[in-house]
Amino acid sequence: MQVKSHKEDIQAYHDQVGDFRVGKRNTKPLLFGREGRPDNYKLGFGGAGSGEDWTTPRHRHTFEQIRYVASGEYVIRKDEVMPTGWIAYFPESCYYGPQIKRADCDMLTLQFGGPSGLGYWSTVERKNAFDALLAKGAFEDGMFVWTDENGKKHHQDAGEAVEEQARGAPVAYPEPRYKDIIVMDPDAYSWVNDKEHPGVARKHLGSFSERDIRIAFIRLEKGASLDFGLEKSNEVMFLKEGAMTQDNTRYEEHAAFGMEPEEQPVTLQAVEPSELVYVKMPTF
Repeated sequence: MQVKSHKEDIQAYHDQVGDFRVGKRNTKPLLFGREGRPDNYKLGFGGAGSGEDWTTPRHRHTFEQIRYVASGEYVIRKDEVMPTGWIAYFPESCYYGPQIKRADCDMLTLQFGGPSGLGYWSTVERKNAFDALLAKGAFEDGMFVWTDENGKKHHQDAGEAVEEQARGAPVAYPEPRYKDIIVMDPDAYSWVNDKEHPGVARKHLGSFSERDIRIAFIRLEKGASLDFGLEKSNEVMFLKEGAMTQDNTRYEEHAAFGMEPEEQPVTLQAVEPSELVYVKMPTF
């Protein structure tokens, strides 16, 4: 099991790999999948930095995302704000934006290879692609801008340009499974007690695609136990509030837990009333 706390001394992800959008992000990477696999992923927590908003133009990806707003204001697109406490599923190939992450916004962001099996870039792949593009052009207002051998100027979404560079081929977007991103208000869902595990309750927010992606919240009373790693896919949990232990090691608020399908399940125990964000990623 991977475990990482947001409170640890972790360099912000975009300080490591470069940022092609407008503004600054201080998101800290917490968990990673495995490079080259269709189920590769990255889980990060944080927000905008240095008191400034972070923005992007309207765009889409070949990978998928789940975003949970822990605090502050996140603008998904013009005139649509995702409030604190809400969570959203961003399917592959679905457009969103222009987006604004306000300076006061802290967000949990999971990016992962979607059901089409196209995967997700690793930190090394992302950094190498970013540096290669800087050698032949520039990032301006969320776009990659370059001039070809005939003197013609080109503008391309920066994220798409980085992905093309990383893949070594033009991006081919899968046919969208969903018309739009799916935004959910967890407060509108009811807690359902787990009959097999006393003191455990769940909010199952949704299951998506033929690869059975799941999003849920899990609540534990003090002393309750939770088995983690039961699925044949990558799983992550984020400790929204409370404290838990595993093998006598205590984990505080904003710790993240990750399991791979090849690993044996583990049991965590709540030493304080606790609540977690849970995601099961695609089963391949």
